Amino acid sequence: MSTDSSTSRRARLIRAFASRKRTLGLTLGPSLVWLLLLLMAPLTFMVVVSFMSVDSESYSIIWEPTLNNYSTLFSGSGPFWETPFFDALVLSYAVAAITTVLCLLMAFPLAYFLARRDGQTFKIVIFLVLLPFFTMYLVRAYSWYLMFGPSGIINRTLMKIGLVSEPTSLFSYGVPAIVIGLTHAYFPYMLLSLYASMEGIDFTLVEAARDLGASRFGTLKDIILPLTLPGIISGGLFVFVPALGAFVTPRFLGQGKVLMIGQLIEGRITGQYAIDYGSAASMFIVVSIVIAFALAFRYVSIEELGGV
Repeated sequence: MSTDSSTSRRARLIRAFASRKRTLGLTLGPSLVWLLLLLMAPLTFMVVVSFMSVDSESYSIIWEPTLNNYSTLFSGSGPFWETPFFDALVLSYAVAAITTVLCLLMAFPLAYFLARRDGQTFKIVIFLVLLPFFTMYLVRAYSWYLMFGPSGIINRTLMKIGLVSEPTSLFSYGVPAIVIGLTHAYFPYMLLSLYASMEGIDFTLVEAARDLGASRFGTLKDIILPLTLPGIISGGLFVFVPALGAFVTPRFLGQGKVLMIGQLIEGRITGQYAIDYGSAASMFIVVSIVIAFALAFRYVSIEELGGV
């Protein structure tokens, strides 16, 4: 009797989850819950708070809609393009764009080399590229902090071998140091994205184009670049997005000389608990990311971005 009962329950469960919709809900349900809790809920809260204000004494949120936070971002004694927020936002865009271009220029030839190699060479190069990821990001940022500066390793080495007589500003703290630090941090993302696209290229097309008289530049422009476009776009997103909101690297390698958007938001929140101001400022980063993904999906599908 008990055997028949358990068999009947098993049959009912199988019938209950036999439909495609129920199976899909069972498999995707936990992931969607985590997505809602860890991403959508904080994002929704940030959007709502950006239109609210915070009491300066009790630090409590005043639930009355206002646009004052957004107007405060661009208010000052001069025009809006002279405000600290506008300067930090433009600088962050510039640093993120330069970092993305540098990662692309350095990763493209290496990814092409790896795509045409296999075995031991591939394993060694990938291991060396990913080796810094075996340490904490904070440790990597601090290592670059020791490299730069008037008394940093680079300047001391140059003076020791006689190339310069005094510390050069080229290797001091500031925008160049931040760009180098961010490029080092996000280079593997670009490399792996490009390699994922190049790995699927039929290189007999390249050889055929060369045999038919195409120049190296023509082969690159007409064959290699179009076929690796998904990798270029996905790698660009993986570099540009985190570089835009970077905080640790600019703080270490800027040393107060550079104010990027992440530092500005952090300073207002920790110093004044201005979560309303910080939320409004963060919205510009969120909108930028949404626009970047929207532009990416105009040229490639989500499967291509994932290297599928």
